[in-house]
Amino acid sequence: MHVVFIHGWSIRSTATYGELPLYLKAQAAAGKLDVTVNEVLLGKYVSFEDTVSIDDIARAFDAALRDHPALSIALAKGERFACITHSAGAPVVRQWMRRFHARNLGKCPFSHLIMIAPASHGSALAQLGKSTLARIKGHFDGIEPGKRVLDWLELGSEQSWTLNEEWLDYDLVGNGIFSFVLQGQSIDRKLYDVLNSYTDETGSDGVMRVAAANMNYALVSLRETDKGLRFDRVQRSPRTAFAILPGLAHSREEIGIIRSVTLANAASHPTTKAVLRCLKVKSTSAYAAVVKEFDALSAETQKDELTRRAKTGPFNRTFKTYPCSMLVFRILDDTGLPVTDYDLRFTAGKEYDDNALPPGFFIDRQRNQLNPGKLTYYLNHPVLMEGLNDRLDGRLGINITARPDEGLARYGTASFRGTRDDIVKTIRPNETVMIEIMLRRKVDRQVFTLTDKLDAPEAISGAPSGKLVRAPA
Repeated sequence: MHVVFIHGWSIRSTATYGELPLYLKAQAAAGKLDVTVNEVLLGKYVSFEDTVSIDDIARAFDAALRDHPALSIALAKGERFACITHSAGAPVVRQWMRRFHARNLGKCPFSHLIMIAPASHGSALAQLGKSTLARIKGHFDGIEPGKRVLDWLELGSEQSWTLNEEWLDYDLVGNGIFSFVLQGQSIDRKLYDVLNSYTDETGSDGVMRVAAANMNYALVSLRETDKGLRFDRVQRSPRTAFAILPGLAHSREEIGIIRSVTLANAASHPTTKAVLRCLKVKSTSAYAAVVKEFDALSAETQKDELTRRAKTGPFNRTFKTYPCSMLVFRILDDTGLPVTDYDLRFTAGKEYDDNALPPGFFIDRQRNQLNPGKLTYYLNHPVLMEGLNDRLDGRLGINITARPDEGLARYGTASFRGTRDDIVKTIRPNETVMIEIMLRRKVDRQVFTLTDKLDAPEAISGAPSGKLVRAPA
């Protein structure tokens, strides 16, 4: 088995991999691994040029596989390789799979996809990466921000939505491909920025939210009807092995989930142990066993790390790390057009009132810069569920008002009123829900009329008739 490592965004040195690749190679050469590792390869791709996209990198990755002498020979023989990614490396490989192997996963040339702190649903920090500050820093470093890669990584990007929607139908395990997600939820205080809450966000590793990394997620479609918003589609992803590893942040030498692995600590390092456990999986039953093991490990990690104390400057501080949920909304109308001018509010309680929501359930909201019809909410799951059970009578809803809301072609206000079962089944801790809301585009019949009066000119009126064109089928 060849093992290929793939790094994340804006990396300019293979030092980012730490010594995990070296450890795997050394252990394999000494015959100390339970799995056969023929060769360890380090990916080097350019993500710090604004013209380069995730799809460009995926295409170049495919060429690199075919160009490597030993690996190309192994692949020609039908052998499969293992891929270990960090951060934005996961979207690269998943896009490569989508572009080259989605129609025949059984021929996909890897057996294991181990995604370490992956940007599965994007990162809240991507907007910061495209900011003026980042451009100034890039200027002095001699690099560009990598705008097209950051466009993909921004929360609610159309590219990530498309990839994740298609991924729902992939039967990886059935085709002998075993995928895993390894994620930390600790914060490296040396990277903490008091002016940027995303670097100290609960339920994250300082860069990647646990819920945004997790490949266990759902897609929900709500369609506007005469009775409000109603479920049109609910689909959950195939079960993916997911582990929250203790004491690890996104990057840097001290506690970075991959960067902190050294030859001295590798044997006992949580990341190394998890990676080796993943590589041992070779059957459906073995994969199911790892899913259970990782579930237990995640629960233990979150229990142990619920409350942590740290010294920041002269202050002793207490930090809470909660299991959170992320909701990515896509607003469009029944003709397929994106709706970009709207207000979306949560409602709760017997009267579905926006003033009845439990204090502290809301953490963050971010609108996608390129696609204003995409809106991401980040929620404290235990606070929401406690309020739902104790004081909200099990009721949580959504109210959306879209504009224009008057004239010949308009939208209106639509509401979804969810029950306890709806919410518990849909919004889960440490997971993302993609929620598509399809609104009616209301077109007045006055937009187009016919007349049989040929003998005298008639004015064309723009006054609404109050009668609507039939909605698209």
